[in-house]
Amino acid sequence: MAPEQSPTSGKPGGLTRRVASQGALLFSGFASAQVFSFLRNAILGHVLAKGDFGIAATLTMVLQLVESMTDTGADRLIVQAPDGDTPRFMATAHAVLIGRGVLTAVVLYLAAGPFCRFLDIADAQQAFELIALVPLIKGFMHLDMRRAQRGLDNRPQMLTEVVPQFAALSLTLPILSVVPSYAAVAGLSLAQAVAGLAASHALAKRPYAIATDGPVLGQLIAFGWPIWASAFPLFAVYQGDRLIIGKLYGMDVLAGYSVAFLITMVPGLIAAKVGHALMLPLLSSQRDNPRAFASRYASLASVTALSAALYLVVFGVAGGAIVPLAFGAKYAGLGALTGWLALMWTVRMVQVVPGMAVMAHGQTQPFLVAGLLRACALPAALVLALHNCSVEMIAATGTAGELASLVYIVWRAGRCNARVHAISWDANVWLAGVAAIVALAATGLAAGSLADHIAAAMLLAACAVGYAVGSQSALRDGISAIMPSRRLAA
Repeated sequence: MAPEQSPTSGKPGGLTRRVASQGALLFSGFASAQVFSFLRNAILGHVLAKGDFGIAATLTMVLQLVESMTDTGADRLIVQAPDGDTPRFMATAHAVLIGRGVLTAVVLYLAAGPFCRFLDIADAQQAFELIALVPLIKGFMHLDMRRAQRGLDNRPQMLTEVVPQFAALSLTLPILSVVPSYAAVAGLSLAQAVAGLAASHALAKRPYAIATDGPVLGQLIAFGWPIWASAFPLFAVYQGDRLIIGKLYGMDVLAGYSVAFLITMVPGLIAAKVGHALMLPLLSSQRDNPRAFASRYASLASVTALSAALYLVVFGVAGGAIVPLAFGAKYAGLGALTGWLALMWTVRMVQVVPGMAVMAHGQTQPFLVAGLLRACALPAALVLALHNCSVEMIAATGTAGELASLVYIVWRAGRCNARVHAISWDANVWLAGVAAIVALAATGLAAGSLADHIAAAMLLAACAVGYAVGSQSALRDGISAIMPSRRLAA
């Protein structure tokens, strides 16, 4: 069998152009998927009453919760492990995925009743029981797309993201015309799961197989248990605040919090998906070469910091005007909340790079500690809610937890490669300055029009790009390598 082509093979400039090409492919694909998801939620926001939309958001939250709390990292180990592309490894990973899907479906079905009674939405129990089929369907996904990522071929992964989201968007209005309530979300979730399953098998180049190889199971357990355990504190961070708001503030307030969360979450999810698909194989291939590892880390950190800055400028300055434009006038007045949530996701975005650096060295235990640090913010959020504080203050506690997690993950990445500390420090200090300017601009434009917010965001974004290109050599070097040479062949 011919050896697998390494993503590092070829000239450095050629590699950089290939990485840029794959990055553009991933960004456009994942962005399209998130745009489809956003449009679907925007339609739901316009059609459904705020109370129904709050329940619909809770259905989505539960699916995200069970997916994160049952994540064993098998798909990422296929990318990271030296033998991750072997048929026996893939077949064992499939068996683990099926076990996860079956167990999750049973637990979700049994928990539907108590959960609905806790939130005083007992009438929605059937919808919560129905979505238990979603993780069961996803348990039979084909993981061959992850094998393709080892060689920086991200087309299968991109399509398995885009096709299901497009299918769900296409069915949104037809299903709403039949079921104009929160129950439509259950039907859309099932349709999305079926489309994803079909796409994964249609795009696979190897036949689907199931096996239980003892040594491979040992690898999967050693790699995956910290990822699985870290999901519990992550639940506290990303879903605990919404559970608190739904229980103590009601479904109408939860609806407002959810639309702000949804609109700010999209870029953060894109960054995480691109990070797993692109950064992990790039860094994993150089984990035994500290100098090359640091060089790649610097380029990835610079690009990510710039992307995070542009995101924060847009949603920090103009987010309050964008939310009612997307979800309707009933969601006006959420500017401060959107700003805090945007800052939280900004910190989460820049954490992707040191996180992938740690994972590239086969270390997953730090993610458990990072999750626990984030979870420390939840008791503070509960105290604030019990004292009837604003939801903006609850969002601010999440940002504090993310900052603590970022500091820890950067420190752990620095233990893997000493050069990472200085690289991360430079990128994050620059980003902190952008955040301060955004806060001042948002305060000054609190009563401005949509045009004022958009103009200010465009001006600040242009300034951020100019300063980043001028001050960060890694970013300039990357741009120079991507651009075609102007020299003529002799």
